[in-house]
Amino acid sequence: MEDEEHQLACEWARSLLKRSDWVILDTETTGLGPKDEIIQIAIMNPEGRALLDTLIRPSQPISPTASAIHGILDADLLSAPTYKEICSRIEKCLKGKTVVIYNADYDMRLLMQTHSRYNLRPIMLNRQQIQCAMLKYAAWRGELWPDGSYKWQKLPGGDHTALGDSRATLQVIKMMAEELT
Repeated sequence: MEDEEHQLACEWARSLLKRSDWVILDTETTGLGPKDEIIQIAIMNPEGRALLDTLIRPSQPISPTASAIHGILDADLLSAPTYKEICSRIEKCLKGKTVVIYNADYDMRLLMQTHSRYNLRPIMLNRQQIQCAMLKYAAWRGELWPDGSYKWQKLPGGDHTALGDSRATLQVIKMMAEELT
């Protein structure tokens, strides 16, 4: 089963790289909780060009724990646009695209949470449009927990900026497609 899952992850990456109808999305946030929001977002095309790369001024302070991870401080966001001001740009970048995210459940939760915080209509994405590169990479690596599930892997080359992590995700996809270990 492990070899089959590894091969499926390779095939997923190869098929993705043959297409142009997808983007990579990554965010940085005020924290991890149910009231936290996005403070940085990047959306990148398959060629590695940033379609959107911006800081976002939140309605609350950044937790010290989050700042320690991504290095973004409240003062860095004073002149940044609000989420409400850039929401239409996000939707335009995602419209009709497959959205690849490293840890999709987390980023999608924060995207929807932030959207809701500003009383915006939900972003129209269906589950088939969202693909998790972290789960594919975990299967490709094949490291198992005692319960038989794949061990999630830290994003290799990630730098805890939205654009840097998007670039690292693209490199992981290319690595899986090339069958490098």
